[in-house]
Order: sequence, then structure tokens, then C-alpha cells
Amino acid sequence: MRRKSWYYFVRFLLKIGFLCFFKKFKVIGRKNISKKRSTLFLPNHQNTFLDALTIAASYRGMSHYMARADIFTSPKLIWLMSTVNLRPIYRIRDGKKAVAKNEQVFKELEEFLSKGEAVMIHPEGTHNLEYRLRSLHKGFTRLAFGFLERFPNQELDIIPVGINYDNHTDFRQKASVHYGKAIDARTYFEMEDRNTATSILMNDVSAAMKGLITHIEPEENYQEKYTALRDAGADFSNPKETQDFLRLLESEQTLTKAKVKKPGIVERAMYPLVYVNNIVFVLLWKKLRPIFKDEAWHSAIKLCLGTFLGPLVYLLQTSIVYWILGPVWALLYLFLSLSTLPILRLGQAKTSY
Repeated sequence: MRRKSWYYFVRFLLKIGFLCFFKKFKVIGRKNISKKRSTLFLPNHQNTFLDALTIAASYRGMSHYMARADIFTSPKLIWLMSTVNLRPIYRIRDGKKAVAKNEQVFKELEEFLSKGEAVMIHPEGTHNLEYRLRSLHKGFTRLAFGFLERFPNQELDIIPVGINYDNHTDFRQKASVHYGKAIDARTYFEMEDRNTATSILMNDVSAAMKGLITHIEPEENYQEKYTALRDAGADFSNPKETQDFLRLLESEQTLTKAKVKKPGIVERAMYPLVYVNNIVFVLLWKKLRPIFKDEAWHSAIKLCLGTFLGPLVYLLQTSIVYWILGPVWALLYLFLSLSTLPILRLGQAKTSY
């Protein structure tokens, strides 16, 4: 009970953090998730652990998340991550002995599934900032088939998930989570040949996931197509829109370039004040940024800083205003701080992939 209470409390904080961090965050297809069957979420993987956080913030039940084992660097960190249902998954690069540890991890996940709790695993294995789905690994099929073999009286839904960011790394971006139609794992489990079943399941999941994201192919033309979409003002958090644009490109039509919307005079004038008011976060991020050379970490770190440190900083600053000027000015300061926070986005360098 204590574990669940802590998980739901952290998720509550995350939802508040999402309101501040994202300009718009949409959840589509939640009705595809059954409340009565065990569920295995399979999302695309672009943005390190921010992808898992989007599932946590958008799925209303209890879920467990797989993360690459090399981030579990100490017993204390392993314990901390386990409190929010993050567990390690070992890869060949972690060594043969390490891979053997997956056996115990998978057994734990099967136990959670048997209790009606969901599990999320990234079938691509590693993250990549490009807007395309890469080849899937078969680890999720091993988990699905292992669960059905161990619990023959239970059913398992595989839910393909598309996580879409208009910009991967920036503050005040747009994002969406698209839950696809459930795939009944038992249909494949009951096939005579396990290798054939695994191959067919992987192909079906891959096809379903591609329909829920922006998937730019072939790989050698990626940059050309990506640039055309970005210049046309395509909203990458809306896969239907980008897919429509891609069909026009494939029919050899030229996309019209969109006008770039520039910040207003008021926003530009207020930016220095907003910058100073949030100087704690600005300086802390400047300190942390060189540590995270992989830009796929940037959004996740910014979100966590704002979610877990933000309330403390604003509480302290509001208390100082209260002590100097009184309660009315303190409330006014807090209101203005929160309402002008989006202006801080003007100071970030836009990235593209």
C-alpha cells in the first residue's frame, strides 16, 4: 500500500510538472486500454526516460518501467528507482553474466502483470532522436510468452504506443501519447512454431507503432524529408498531420514553407525579468548541461528540475516577498511568476533532428 501511495504521489507531481513544462500535452486512445486484462505497453523510444514519464502521466493505473541497466550505478540509486517502478533490463553490451539477470527481472514483471498491473518496455532497445521507428528487439515477446506460459488462465493485451514530440529537447514544446488498439498476445502464443510466432508478432507491432508516430523512411532520405516537414510548419506532436505531409512528399509535391512566428514585443521586453526571476534554474541547468552530452536527456532533466525543485524555489522566493511586502504582494508575485514562466523558452536554442 505504501509503495502505491508513493507512486501515485510522484505521478501527481509529474502531472503538475507536465502542465508547466509542455505547451500542450494530449492523450489519445486511452479507451483501448482494458481495465480487466494484463497490459504490456510498447512505446517508441526517442527521449530517454521522458518517454516513460509520459506513460506514467497519461496511464491511470499502476505501471512498471524498464530502463537500460547501465544507469543503475549504485545500490541507493537502484532502490530509489525501484520506488517509482523503474527496473533494469540488461543487454549484450552489459556482458553475458549481466544478461542472465534478466531472468529474475522478467519473473518480477510477470508477477506484476498477474496482479493486473501494467508493464512498459521499449521494443527498440535504445533511444534515438530521429522521427522514425527502428528495428524491434524480441525481448518483449519473451516477456509476453513467458507470462502466458506461467499464468495460463490470464490474458495479455499488447498496446502499441506512439509518443510524439514537436521538439525533443526544448521547454514549452508540444507532445502527445497515442495508445493503439490492443493486440491479443495469446493469438501468437498459441501458434505451433514459436520462432514464427515471434516474427509475426514483431512485424504486427512494428506496423501498428508506425501508424502512431511520425515515421520518416527511407533512412538515407531522412534529413531531406525532415527539413521539408519542419519548413512547412508540420506539428510533429500530431502524427496524422505529418503522415499527410509525408504522403505529399512521396507523390513528389513541394510543400509550402510556413511563416515563422516571432515572439511579441511584450514577451521580448519581459524576458530579462523572467530570466532573473528564474535564475536558480538557469544557472543549475548551465551547470548540468555539459554533463548530459546526449541531448536526448535534456527535456527529461529540465522537467525533473522544474517538477521537484520548482515548488521549493518558488516557495522560498514567495516567502521572502511575503516577509518584506506582505501577503497581497506575495500572492501577486507567485501568480506573475507562474503565468510568465513560458517566456523563459525564448532563451533556449532550437534544436532539430
